[in-house]
Amino acid sequence: MVDYAMDIHKSLYHTDDVPQDMVDRRVEVVARPKALEDATAPPVTFLQNPNAVQELRADK
Repeated sequence: MVDYAMDIHKSLYHTDDVPQDMVDRRVEVVARPKALEDATAPPVTFLQNPNAVQELRADK
């Protein structure tokens, strides 16, 4: 969506330049999925281990 907003800005103002805040926002948006992936890696790795999941089922 940020790229789309940048394209709209370029077409409205007939320029290839976009405001710096749009560029900064794009950097944040692109970095967000990687940060979320890193944050969820431990539980995902745990749940992908069949032995660990079996132990959880046994403990209830």
